Amino acid sequence: MKTKPWTRKGFTLVELLVVIAIIVALAALATPAILKQRKKMDSTQAISNAKQVYLVLMDFEQDRGSFPSAATLAADTDLAGSVQPLSQLVVGGYTTSEEIFYAKAGNALNIKPDDIINAPAECLKAGESGFTYVTVTPTAGALRGLSTSDNGGIPVLCAPVLTGGSDAVFKTDPYDNRGVYLRVDGSARSDRLNADDKVKLPGTDRDLFGTGADTVWGADLAPTVTLPL
Repeated sequence: MKTKPWTRKGFTLVELLVVIAIIVALAALATPAILKQRKKMDSTQAISNAKQVYLVLMDFEQDRGSFPSAATLAADTDLAGSVQPLSQLVVGGYTTSEEIFYAKAGNALNIKPDDIINAPAECLKAGESGFTYVTVTPTAGALRGLSTSDNGGIPVLCAPVLTGGSDAVFKTDPYDNRGVYLRVDGSARSDRLNADDKVKLPGTDRDLFGTGADTVWGADLAPTVTLPL
């Protein structure tokens, strides 16, 4: 009498657990690299958007003499209702896209702009802009917007910023311990943060908002860093 040979089908419980353990281990090894790449992509998107905002800032300056500020708002009634400096660009009709103002983690709400701009209050409402905005106060004079006549190395937009005022402390996690900033000359950069969570200027011992006669600010300017809503 011939007997049919026994054939094992499927995995045993032990083998299945081993396979699962291998998959989990591989996923754990890959996750940091994936997160790092994601943060780099977010930083790259912020740089790209900042460059697009710069083109709009230049159009605004051509008409109004400087980038947006409290002074440009006070001087032009057609900007009335702007809720923050950058919203003047939308209220004034210089752009119909709110998406260019998005920088991931640039504010607490971190929402994608909806491109609804049918009323001033809808233009860059809370959470729709991720860029911190920089104006200046001369030693002798009132706060004003920057312009292309200022030192080209002065920052205009920054992200992702934690605290503003006369300085800027950046969030360390969103862009892998780096800060993004757009300068008056239209160039946009991503530089590593120092131990104080400020952008360290390459090749120097200074940070982005370090002031003084031997800096981009000169002896006569002080920055005012305004966080987005």
